[in-house]
Amino acid sequence: MEQVLMIVFGIITIAVVLLFVASEWRILSKAGEKGWKSLIPFYGLFVSHHIVGMSHIWFILEIVAWIAELVFEIIKFPEPVVFWFGIVVGAFTLLSEIVHLIKICNCFSKGIGFKIGTILLPNIFLLILAFGKAEYKKPKH
Repeated sequence: MEQVLMIVFGIITIAVVLLFVASEWRILSKAGEKGWKSLIPFYGLFVSHHIVGMSHIWFILEIVAWIAELVFEIIKFPEPVVFWFGIVVGAFTLLSEIVHLIKICNCFSKGIGFKIGTILLPNIFLLILAFGKAEYKKPKH
């Protein structure tokens, strides 16, 4: 019985992941980019930042934060340093993601209610953007 449940859970997990990959692909396609770009780590994030008009500084800072986290994992720093660094990196990453989501909503002419929904339930609302009738409008820089 446990094996059957694990197989069912695995199939559902794969289906959900594929659905979210398809939504990222579709959002990039609606913005005039090749959807496959969403499949490449970092490059997909870079393209996504570009289509919503985010400064490349955000992208660079996210990559630097990610690399710094790896370094902190490899080099054993004192626990308080790791803790506070994690707080700062986490706060920055959350802020960056919120800005990104709001800018995506702006590009699809969505209002404040949709923006709040996207921040609270991003996977569901990004699916709505991807497969709904919303049309992409290039941001003004």
